Amino acid sequence: MVKNSSKNRYVEELASKILQHKKLYYLGKSSISDIEYDALENELKKLAPNHPILSFVGYQFDEISNKVSHEVPMLSLAKTYSVDDLYDFIQKSFCVAMDKIDGMALSLEYDFSGKLFRASTRGNGKAGENVTEHICHITNIPKILNISSKDTNYKFEIRGEVYFPLSDFNGFSDRFDSFRNAVPGTLGRKEVEEALDVLRVLRFCVYDVLIFKNNNPLSAKEFFTYINKNNNYLDKIKYSQELGFTDNTNILEKIDQINNVNELQEYITTWYKKDRNYQIDGIVFRYGDEILWENFGNTAHHPRGSIAFKQAGETAETEILAIEENVGRSGKITFRAKLKTVELSGAKISYATLHNAEFIEEGNYAVGAKVEIIRSGEVIPAIIRLIEPASRAFNLPEFCKCGSKLTRQGPDLMCLDNPVCNFKDQESLVYFVSALDIMGVSDKIVLKIRDAGLVQEPADFYKLTEEDLLQIEGFAKKSSENVVKAIQNARKIPLAKFLTSLGLKRGGAVKCQEVARKFESLENVLKIDAEDLKVEKGWADKSAEDFIESLKNKRKIIINLLKYVEVLNDESNKKISNQNSHPFFGKNICITGSLSRPRDEYKFMLENVGAKLVSSVSSKTDLLVCNESSSSNKYKDAIKFGIKIITEEEFLRNFN
Repeated sequence: MVKNSSKNRYVEELASKILQHKKLYYLGKSSISDIEYDALENELKKLAPNHPILSFVGYQFDEISNKVSHEVPMLSLAKTYSVDDLYDFIQKSFCVAMDKIDGMALSLEYDFSGKLFRASTRGNGKAGENVTEHICHITNIPKILNISSKDTNYKFEIRGEVYFPLSDFNGFSDRFDSFRNAVPGTLGRKEVEEALDVLRVLRFCVYDVLIFKNNNPLSAKEFFTYINKNNNYLDKIKYSQELGFTDNTNILEKIDQINNVNELQEYITTWYKKDRNYQIDGIVFRYGDEILWENFGNTAHHPRGSIAFKQAGETAETEILAIEENVGRSGKITFRAKLKTVELSGAKISYATLHNAEFIEEGNYAVGAKVEIIRSGEVIPAIIRLIEPASRAFNLPEFCKCGSKLTRQGPDLMCLDNPVCNFKDQESLVYFVSALDIMGVSDKIVLKIRDAGLVQEPADFYKLTEEDLLQIEGFAKKSSENVVKAIQNARKIPLAKFLTSLGLKRGGAVKCQEVARKFESLENVLKIDAEDLKVEKGWADKSAEDFIESLKNKRKIIINLLKYVEVLNDESNKKISNQNSHPFFGKNICITGSLSRPRDEYKFMLENVGAKLVSSVSSKTDLLVCNESSSSNKYKDAIKFGIKIITEEEFLRNFN
């Protein structure tokens, strides 16, 4: 068992830096000298000579973007808000209780030698996203387990929760819209190097250990015989610490005798008051006897031997001081109430959503009204009922802030008459940056830049300089540099993403992808009319007309953007007149590693020339597309079978 957790953390930080510089080197963007890099590697060799990072060829992991099937499904949990129901549950057997950490479930797989070879998210329970490269930068996840020689016939899977320590979040609050979205937003990044600073502060907490022999999971009885420990869940978690997960911060304990519902309620109340450096969204109760837990079995959704207790959202009474309105990018007017400040769920609350015009009318909400509000977890506080009406009713606005008359559409008020409404543009600026997925440029940052008068339309983002941003309160030299760099790195935009970023009416991501595949270039898209879309499957007359009208209204914005960005043609549906003449016709082609375009795009391209995209390499594979040598099984198998390997650039030359 590793006893020096600070040393472990230093080792993993060192490994993370080596992986980062290795990747930059192979991408032709090296930021340190060979001597400096060798010094890092030599230091890691001294401290952890068997660390997996040292054995990587190149930097790329096998199929980072692919789905990973879970050998044992990662199920959800049954939930209850009833203390009575929970009391009935804990009467059946002795139980353990633990925090339900508000993070993201993760599976870590280790091979026969104890080396981490894959990490994946829970996904839909049956399959999740491969996030191996991301996880290599989380410093409290051991990359090689502390196992003895007898363990070499076994594979290990560690399951747990990745979370953001509360003490570290303030330094990143401008980057994320909410605490709850920070972890999935980071693990969802395709460009891992843009999230390194976040990944290195994330933490991992174990909640389960699985051991496989001959690819079959050990039963509970076999598991505890193997680890030579008592048959209970607490010993399973202690065993994870022996494997190297020494920084397990989960509050976990066996429940002593609880004689009635009142005692259980007191236990829960005390539990929620414990100090912790992470956010929770409930308490998990689990039968401690693992054989009993296993015998209870599972439903399709959850194990029967576990249950999550969640508190109903906390409420408070307060007064509406003002009602404020905001204009969305579609022209929809949304409302929020400025409140007399109250404390709720440990936070001071001064605002709550009022949704739309109909909600205000039906609830009779107005300035001076006494109301009850609710807040649960990270959910935006909402008004749930009127306690005492105001002396005067609230008059809904007749005009937008831009001066245009508002139009009533069902429950909503809409600004539709003015296509260049500046207040709609503000929301459109946020949407533009969000659609382009620019790491480090959050909604808050966009609004700060907009409020400073530095951007009026999307093209203005590309004119920003560090000096511009340093004028804004809260921007330092480093943060200004990072924002400008992130924006400048987003100059080459795939057609579908470009169309999506414009915020076209009826132009969601899926519809824009359809248009991009059908018409292939921005030049072609700008020539189409509603009739061209109406003949396509899934386009109703009204949707097609709205899309084209919105596209026309954005023409000036598009022209200005094209001075700074390059819109990449969509070649996913490119056809040739004679498939038989194409060099890839009839070939089985496998693609691995990082790509400059979505994998689905290449699948369409291959299908249209009579080729087949295969998921693995065998003796029947004709070609492997890979941007550099790697330690992936696909690359190794291609060498083994003597299969030709070409780069992505060479691949694309065959479609010019």
